[in-house]
Amino acid sequence: MSNMVNPLKSSAPGQVGQDGQTHSPFRKKLQEIAFLICAAGLYYLAARTGMQLFALKPSNITLLWLASGIGMVMGMRHGLLAFPFILMASFLANYPGMVEAHKNSPALYTLISAMADGLAGIVAMLMMRLSLPQGLRQSTDLLHFGIKVCLIPTMLSSLILSLNLSVGGYIHWDEAGNFFRMLVLADSLGILLIYPLYQAWRDDHQLHSNEVQRLVLTGLGVGVLLYLAFRGHPGFIYFVLPVLLLLAFYVSLKLMTLALTASMVAIIAITGQQLGPFQSSNLVEANFMLVCFVCTTTFTILAVALHNRQLLTIEAARQEWQKAAEVDELTKLINRATFLPMLAEEHQRAKRIKRPYALALLDIDHFKKVNDIYGHQAGDEVIAHFASLMQANTRGIDKAARLGGDEFAVLFPESDAMDAAAAMERLRLRLEKSPVTVAGIDIYVTASIGITEYQGGDVTPDMVRTRADQLLYAAKHAGRNRIMFDAVTDEAA
Repeated sequence: MSNMVNPLKSSAPGQVGQDGQTHSPFRKKLQEIAFLICAAGLYYLAARTGMQLFALKPSNITLLWLASGIGMVMGMRHGLLAFPFILMASFLANYPGMVEAHKNSPALYTLISAMADGLAGIVAMLMMRLSLPQGLRQSTDLLHFGIKVCLIPTMLSSLILSLNLSVGGYIHWDEAGNFFRMLVLADSLGILLIYPLYQAWRDDHQLHSNEVQRLVLTGLGVGVLLYLAFRGHPGFIYFVLPVLLLLAFYVSLKLMTLALTASMVAIIAITGQQLGPFQSSNLVEANFMLVCFVCTTTFTILAVALHNRQLLTIEAARQEWQKAAEVDELTKLINRATFLPMLAEEHQRAKRIKRPYALALLDIDHFKKVNDIYGHQAGDEVIAHFASLMQANTRGIDKAARLGGDEFAVLFPESDAMDAAAAMERLRLRLEKSPVTVAGIDIYVTASIGITEYQGGDVTPDMVRTRADQLLYAAKHAGRNRIMFDAVTDEAA
């Protein structure tokens, strides 16, 4: 045995990032501020875009306020620090319109409105953390999300906005009720569309080509339906729902939320241009029809997508548990409970097609001494090393298993004893020359192997296994570190 020294290396204390550089708290704070500035810019663009695309003429009531969802995400990522940035972005987005109204003190009333927008984002963040700390994980979460995260924060901010604009003379008092209702719906829709999209992409960044292809095809289909619906065939708008429902079963949640958000934004934007099936002489009724369609479609698609993801998660967990029950944890080989049915199945197949198969039983020589001298940790490493050599010296169709302790087996379909012996001899020689290094010490082990071949007849799987076991013990009694093989017969077994 040769001794080898492996010195342990320790790293210097400090916070080290993935790029190998030390990140100071000051630098982290600068990065956080930079992100908030970018997010505030996105908030501003979403607000200005909403005023242009989602405002219905002549009332100029905005039916979708995506900025509310962006404000909530800012709050989720940065807490109360996000408030001044939301306030700044909202102020810059709303101030030009307030000035155009030619009322007194536009800066003051714009500041109050901006504070209400900031309050909506922070309250939505707090409600999310309190009621759904794990995020949207299942379809039943949507009820809490819709009421606590979407409605309550936006009702609070919309009440402040409505009173503020009424007091300032920007809207008439008799319009305040309808204005409040539309603000709640617009802000709630913004949160309902943006936050699930943000969460889905935060949880999973990977893109699969087959999913992207399905998304593109669905996008084209939805585009055709929207074109027909807004060009004289309004009934086609209702086919958007089943198309998106089908997509929910074939793509990941992140792509589903992306398709859903894009579709709903397109519907409201086109309606804002006074086109499509949601036009009516009664503007209030038309707005209500549009918002009801968008809300019900969004809730339905999100519920189905979340439920589908939940089912997939349960199925993945079930398969993981099943795999754990079938596979030996240490060696990652199949275990006895899985191997014996495979042996019985192969036996019946070989008997039916009149082709042979071989079974090898293996045992590590003097394994107990390894545990006694070097410890059970070293014994586990020897077991794992032996298993890796077994896999390296067998074919893809062969089945290697750990039966328990240091006992192993290999099933060789459509092979005779000579072929199996050749593979096991390669394994035996490699094992003999390949030590396992534990704590700087090389541990050499060998193996005894018994192989038998099934050639047909009234032999049972238990008889095959018994004969292989007899040959294994014969190899041990003959001096170990060797292979014994023959063909099993009725008499031999």
